[in-house]
Amino acid sequence: MAKNLVKSERADVWALWDKLKRLFPTWSLLPEAFYTPGAWGYVGVDFVSGFRKNASTLKTFDLLKDVDDARFDALSALANLNARRQEQLLRAVVVGYLTLPLTITALAADLAGDSVMGLLREHTTAAIQIGATITLGPLGYFLSHWRSRQIVGVLDLIRIERGQTPFTALELREE
Repeated sequence: MAKNLVKSERADVWALWDKLKRLFPTWSLLPEAFYTPGAWGYVGVDFVSGFRKNASTLKTFDLLKDVDDARFDALSALANLNARRQEQLLRAVVVGYLTLPLTITALAADLAGDSVMGLLREHTTAAIQIGATITLGPLGYFLSHWRSRQIVGVLDLIRIERGQTPFTALELREE
């Protein structure tokens, strides 16, 4: 079992977290979907070999090569907590930004179809802006959630290669 971290080691974990999350910017996920080994690895049965070759994965291995087990465990627990919180927010966003507006729009179209279509024709620009917002907002949260899970996956690869077992039941928990 890992030892408890002293105050300076806890601060070091937060500094590591800051460096780690910068290796996985949300904005770069879509472009990387076309050229990274991990993206091309989503064909066939092996989804981890290409993932292991991604630049962000290699940089993470380099960043954490000299980090002791206790700090690595704390960082991994932090990444898992972040991923669970990302999942919670993504679910709320999907319900709040997608499910409810689409349900209300479908109901209104069913009850007063001609009026809704007339309103959309009169306010086409506003309708497009609203449609883009309720699409792009959740897309941003989805990409952020994907990245948070990607960080956890890279830390799992490191843990496997180090021969470490999971630190806590919280790390293993899937919601």
